[in-house]
Amino acid sequence: MLNPYSERAEWLEILTRELPDMDIQFWPDIHDPDSVEFAVFWVHDTEDMRRYPNLRAILATTAGVEQFAGGDYPDVPIVRMADPTMAGEMAAYASHWVVHFHRKLHTYLDQQAARVWRPIRAAATGDFPVGILGFGAIGRHIGKCLAGLGYPINAWTRTGGEEEGITHYRGRTGLEDIVCASRAVVNVLPDTRETRGLIDAGVLARFAPGSVYISLGRGATTIEADLVAALDQGVLSAAVLDVTETEPLPSDSTLWDHPRVRITPHTSGFTRARTAAPLIAANIRRIQRGEPPFPLYDPRQGY
Repeated sequence: MLNPYSERAEWLEILTRELPDMDIQFWPDIHDPDSVEFAVFWVHDTEDMRRYPNLRAILATTAGVEQFAGGDYPDVPIVRMADPTMAGEMAAYASHWVVHFHRKLHTYLDQQAARVWRPIRAAATGDFPVGILGFGAIGRHIGKCLAGLGYPINAWTRTGGEEEGITHYRGRTGLEDIVCASRAVVNVLPDTRETRGLIDAGVLARFAPGSVYISLGRGATTIEADLVAALDQGVLSAAVLDVTETEPLPSDSTLWDHPRVRITPHTSGFTRARTAAPLIAANIRRIQRGEPPFPLYDPRQGY
């Protein structure tokens, strides 16, 4: 059962090529519910999932899987999307904004409008550490990209870690320490019980003065009113939000007009059929061979 939110023709073409022995049925045109063994979608009605008694696995088309938290889905494995191409796009997005604010490119735009030629001496790249909140597959890709540009990398995770060239932090104290030690903070945290509202007034108060906050994980991890207050108070010099608490961002949100906020509509990385569909097919083959698919959603952790 296939229910992608975009590129339907491409998904069908690729999965038909990768899985020639399988009948690919687009929802809602399911002609034989008993034959459905695998469901591929981003979001889907939980009641409809009860129509498929022989379902063996659900394969998500997105990296974020908060839609499954608390949902009454069949007791089958749920496989998350881990697409290196998407991770690469998100790394490019994060790197763009880090460089943009580190090198004062926003100021040059203002100077151009005023016909002002005034070079600004930015801090050395090695003196502009970047903190990454959430150091899974995507966070690591972002860290690798920025490290390749010469930025020191700090990483915060639930359990910590040990990697050469990376300064690791963990726990609430570690969260406050990493934002204090970083000039730019990139948030790629998932939406879980532990992360929801994590970036609050207390954490924001610990950010290094004049630092930059870049959020591209899930909007629910940031309390937006506290973020606006931190911007107004000058704690943060800028915020880049690719994700917000409510999406689409309501037209009356103060974030739209805030002079220190940049908004993009959840576009830091895309699920593209060309690269994602073969990964889905590979996981289906693993399940058919009796092998575990990867990566599995863990409802206890929320990702």
